[in-house]
Formats: sequence, C-alpha cells, structure tokens
Amino acid sequence: MNNTLVSIIVPLYNSETFLDKCVQSIIDQSYKNLEIILVDDGSPDASGEMCDKYADDDNRIKVIHKSNGGLVNARKAGLKASTGEYVLYIDGDDWIEIDLIENYLKAALEYNADVVVSSHMENLEGRIEILKNTIPPGFYNKDKLISVVYPKMMYNGKFSQFGIFSYSWGKLYRRELLMKNQLEVSEEITIGEDALCSYPTLLDANTLVVLEQPYYHYRQRADSLIKTMRTIEVSRVEKNYNHLKKVFQDKGVLDIMLPQLQFYILSLLTVSTEGPRPGDMKNLYPFGNVKLGSNVIVCGSGTFGQNLYKKIKHYKSHNVIAWVDEWYEHYSKLNLPIDGFENIKSLDYDVILVALIDEDISNHTVSKLVKYGADKEKIIQVSHYYNKENIQQLLLEYNINL
Repeated sequence: MNNTLVSIIVPLYNSETFLDKCVQSIIDQSYKNLEIILVDDGSPDASGEMCDKYADDDNRIKVIHKSNGGLVNARKAGLKASTGEYVLYIDGDDWIEIDLIENYLKAALEYNADVVVSSHMENLEGRIEILKNTIPPGFYNKDKLISVVYPKMMYNGKFSQFGIFSYSWGKLYRRELLMKNQLEVSEEITIGEDALCSYPTLLDANTLVVLEQPYYHYRQRADSLIKTMRTIEVSRVEKNYNHLKKVFQDKGVLDIMLPQLQFYILSLLTVSTEGPRPGDMKNLYPFGNVKLGSNVIVCGSGTFGQNLYKKIKHYKSHNVIAWVDEWYEHYSKLNLPIDGFENIKSLDYDVILVALIDEDISNHTVSKLVKYGADKEKIIQVSHYYNKENIQQLLLEYNINL
C-alpha cells in the first residue's frame, strides 16, 4: 500500500461525553498517514478544549473553531481545510474499527475507486445491530453503476430501504468528487442533508467498491432519539426534494432518479414528520387501510415506531393502547413509555402495527409476538408494494409540489 494521505473530518457539537472514544479510534488506526480535522461547531461544552488537547498530543490533528452553523456548514469547513486524496467523515459521537482506513484504502487503491462504502453498526445502550447496503458487495465500474447501482441506489423497491445508505459518514470519497457536491448543499437543509451530498457524489463516480464487513459504529444517543419525538415540519423535507430534483435534472438522470426520489422523500416524511392527519389520507401509509378509531398496539421503538406512536397519539385517529418492543429495556431507559411483549395476550386490541422496516427483523418480531400470545390475524406489517401513482398521491396529501 502506498503512502496516500487520507483526511478524516469530524464535525462535532456538544460531544464531550463521547469525543474521547471517537478521536482515539482515529488516532489508533492501523493506517497512519492521516490528516485528522476536528471541526468544533461552536460547542458550549468542553469539546473545543478537548480538541486543542488532542492537537497538542498528535501533530496529525488540526482543529477548526467556528461559530455554530450546523452540520453542513461544519463539513464544508473541514473539507475546505483538507488536503488528502481521499476523505472520510465521522460524526463526533461515533467511532470506527481500528482497521477501517486500512481496508477502505486497500480497496480504493486496488480498484482505483472513487467511493468505498460498507455496512455499519448501530449501537444503543449495549445493543448492536448490523445494517447492510442492499446493493451486493463488490466492485462496480461505470457500466455496472449505471445498470446495477443507480436504478436502486435511493430505493430498492421496498419501503424506506436503500441500495446504498444515504449517510455521508462512513464512506471513503475521492476528495475532488466530494468537494464538487458537498459545497453545493444548502446549509438551510437540516433533515436528510446527507443524501444531498452522498447520492450526487455517487452519480459522478466512475468506480465504487461495496464492502460487506461493518467498520463504522453509529451511536444512537438518547437525546437524538428523544428529539425524533418532536415535530419536524413537512416544508423542511420539501427543500430536500427540490434540491435533489434539480441536481438529478442537471446531471441528466431525472428519468431514473425521480421515482426513487419520490419514494425516498415519502419514507422521510413518514418516519420523521407528523404530516397530514391519518383520517385525511386514503390509508395509514405504509400499513394500508387501518380503520379509524381502531384500538392499536404500536410495535417498534426506532425512529419509525416513535414517529408512528407520536402521530397517532397527536391526531387521536386511533386508540393506542400499548407501545411495545422486544428490546424495550434499552428504550425505556430513555423514559419512553415502552413495554415488552409479556402482557399482549391480556390486551383488547384490533391490530398490532409492526413499525419495523427490515423484513427479516419484522418477521422475527411477528414470530415473537405470536409466541407471547398475539393473534397473528391482527398483526399488520409494513407493505412494500406501492406503485408510482400511489406514491405521488400520498406526496400530494403531504402538500409536496411534485
């Protein structure tokens, strides 16, 4: 392996509790020719002072102190200061395996790759879940990018499932391609902003390597989870839609990307906003028809489950009699009103809504529910089969201007 310089950019805000683990995981990388750029986005806690101490101890570390401008602004600042041939983003509360850079760079150099991606791990209160891109591992030249990756990059045909995850972090980018697209992202966009950089960069790439093994640890913080229980305005998601629609049009790929974009935006609206009242929609997307006023149990306490629970409770369209999850102990520590499956058989309910996106996990959960006495005929899982017309009608019900 040659001595290629890799820039690692860490935007951070109020990260003092987790910053040591993040930075130490970078310092300890088996590949050593690194430029480590810590961007303190106006943190009022001790994060800034900690960054300066790291820089004193390791001459590979540069620190940028700036007034608070948000994640996109911080990433831009770090990227402008970088000089590496390749760039990797890491969020300040996450961390990476010791051989991430070594393995990413090995793949990049072997295949002259513009982008390298892999699976990642989600960590919450000691629980680890491995999440994989649904595009198969391997090397993709431009012909394969066009024929295999781009048609399923944002939407693989199933609700809220990506061919390539939208996250900017955890991907190794050729700097010149990343710079071109990152600087175009509006700093006014504060939801789904990663997709506005990652997907345009992939469209510009001539080569991609998808690795299967996970190397990146994404930390689900308690305050971030609680934040998902708050209202996110539909208008904020619409900015995301308008930006990507224009980018895809400018790049000449609107025909293949627009249907995916519409499915992606609808999933973002569904898992992150209150949106229209369920009674105003033709169905309780993505579950199909669920009779108004039904007694429902919400199953699932990730972002999707949290938003479904919040939405139904807010509009009182259905009666939520319980909110359950197999891993409820982890979420109940966050003071969310979540229970286990033990009492389901004693509850009077019409339907159980399984708010889980991954089909394997959803099927596993259904089996568990039945084991605990749930009526299988009353369990409704996510429906993955909506056509283009369905999706456009649902977006119009959210007042998204197509």
